[in-house]
Amino acid sequence: MPCGSSGLVLDVGCGTGGNLELLSSYGVCIGVDISPFALSLCREHWDGLLICADALRLPLRDGAVGLLAALDVLEHIEDDVSALKELWRILSPGGVLVLTVPAFKWLWSGHDIALRHFRRYARAELEAKLIAVGFKVEKISFAICPLLPFVFLFRKLQLIAQSGARKHTAIIKLPKPLNELFIGMLGLEARLIKRLELPFGISLVCRAVKTS
Repeated sequence: MPCGSSGLVLDVGCGTGGNLELLSSYGVCIGVDISPFALSLCREHWDGLLICADALRLPLRDGAVGLLAALDVLEHIEDDVSALKELWRILSPGGVLVLTVPAFKWLWSGHDIALRHFRRYARAELEAKLIAVGFKVEKISFAICPLLPFVFLFRKLQLIAQSGARKHTAIIKLPKPLNELFIGMLGLEARLIKRLELPFGISLVCRAVKTS
């Protein structure tokens, strides 16, 4: 994945560090998260640089980063446009932003409330916000397409079941054969997204570039 003039890679909202090893193959990687607890868990298996910081006030100079990942981060930030401006600021010219966000407002459920999401995104909304900040959107596609019908049904049943109660997330443990089937389908989907843009899915994945 080509980066800008800087070889520095930043994972904003790195959490417990599940993506840091992969991202480190593209350059010197730094993990950033607002949660000291998440970073303490990350430290147990990652010996690279970690920074505790807010995505709205990142302690890096202008143009310092060549590749920036913000995976399932924007939906947690009330002022997402200001966050995008901050990401644009620290990217070098030609720098790449890779982000994912939850898709479709009609999928909103207790899961989103429990995870403190402010929104789910329409494709046009995400693209418009990126362009308004100054990014050139090179690729935007829905993702996790095969699971959309199952997630839609489960979320709606969850809303009914949790009506008037405290909202919470739910982890569904699938039988191993079914889980392996879904993993295989998502692997195929990942290859398809490289060639085309999927028309629907649970998430949106986007690659955008800072052109100046």
